[in-house]
Amino acid sequence: MGHGEKVLIIGRHADMLTKITDMLKQHGYNSIGKITNEEAILAFKSDTIDAVIIGGGVDTESRNLFHLEFPKINPNVKIIDAHPQTVLNDLKAAFPDRL
Repeated sequence: MGHGEKVLIIGRHADMLTKITDMLKQHGYNSIGKITNEEAILAFKSDTIDAVIIGGGVDTESRNLFHLEFPKINPNVKIIDAHPQTVLNDLKAAFPDRL
């Protein structure tokens, strides 16, 4: 279970983004979902984000942008390329000291 970590989920499919965001909230994460690069970057810059989940529908160019730019803003951010079925385990692994 999460401990209130702020998680930004980036995905291109609104229905899947809503499902993942809601699931993470049910498991104790403070999650927000964004569809476009611009929305994701704005959300990241305007809040302290502990982890970023990048969904499978995000293209390679955008994925590379997030991996490059987000750590410049917050060097402690965890960036996870995740699949809906593994996202909870991926987040638990990213914060092992909070188990």
